[in-house]
Amino acid sequence: MIKEKELKEALRFVEQCSSAVVLGHENPDGDAVGSSLGLALMLEDKGYRVTVSFPEPLRIPHRYLFLPGAEKLQTPEGISDCEILFAVDCANPDRLDLFRDFIPKCRAVINIDHHPDNTMFGTVNLVDHEAAATAEIIYAVGPQIGLRISKDAALCLYTGIVTDTGRFQFSNTREETLRIASEIVHMGVDPSYVYENVYQSDSLEYVRLLGKVLSEAVFEKESGLIYAVVTRADLDEFGVNMEETEDLIDALRTLKGHRIAAIFKELKDGRIRVSLRSRNDVDIGSVARKLGGGGHRVAAGYVSSKSTIEDALLELKGAIGVD
Repeated sequence: MIKEKELKEALRFVEQCSSAVVLGHENPDGDAVGSSLGLALMLEDKGYRVTVSFPEPLRIPHRYLFLPGAEKLQTPEGISDCEILFAVDCANPDRLDLFRDFIPKCRAVINIDHHPDNTMFGTVNLVDHEAAATAEIIYAVGPQIGLRISKDAALCLYTGIVTDTGRFQFSNTREETLRIASEIVHMGVDPSYVYENVYQSDSLEYVRLLGKVLSEAVFEKESGLIYAVVTRADLDEFGVNMEETEDLIDALRTLKGHRIAAIFKELKDGRIRVSLRSRNDVDIGSVARKLGGGGHRVAAGYVSSKSTIEDALLELKGAIGVD
């Protein structure tokens, strides 16, 4: 629950200023993109000069390019100053990468987030751990801080909610989430239009990569761990960008009997990013935080401290208590 004091402070800053930068976290997902673009449109509607950005590499998954406001994206170098910095869907300043140095230059930092491990780093913290998505928070508090929600902004926010709830299937989906989604649909947003763009826009190359990854997935029945690997060689072989693999882990989650799903992804610089999902009885967020990352109880991730897939797997097994 967001405190009334925080809402009043946010309203005061919004009413006093006229320029803003909206920042989402590195490797943005649907909630980060939808929340950032939706908020930017709401600020622009109020007369703000608005810029939207993400840490480098500034590349959002192609499935979200249909969203209004995508043209507002700028590289970090193209941003000079602003009065308010809105940090969206970021649990801590580290997820903003080089933008951490930008924070002291702003009149205010308004932190809007729903992650349970948020460090409350903002001048104002609009943080609700119970919200299914950051987009849900923006929809709820926008009018309270002087911002109007247009149909285009609502489309962006609906996309953030749909993706962070797994199409309203995950345990974070609550009555309030469905109520907000219903109101957005009442505004004229078409759920089938969002579904087609987000979930039916994969390339043939990605579908072929998915087939290879799933065919090589390993399921350890005793521990309930299923894991798969995406290497740079795999991406090059099939002509796929890493950003396209955002939802690949969801294919592993369909396996009956699993408790934890993991995808190990080899980054360009050699590091290994690990995406985690779990059943409701397993708190995978605490595991990710132990390994230097973060996230929610059933959806989290981190960058491994190990240099090989094999060692990264052993590191994860040690953290979850699997031999």
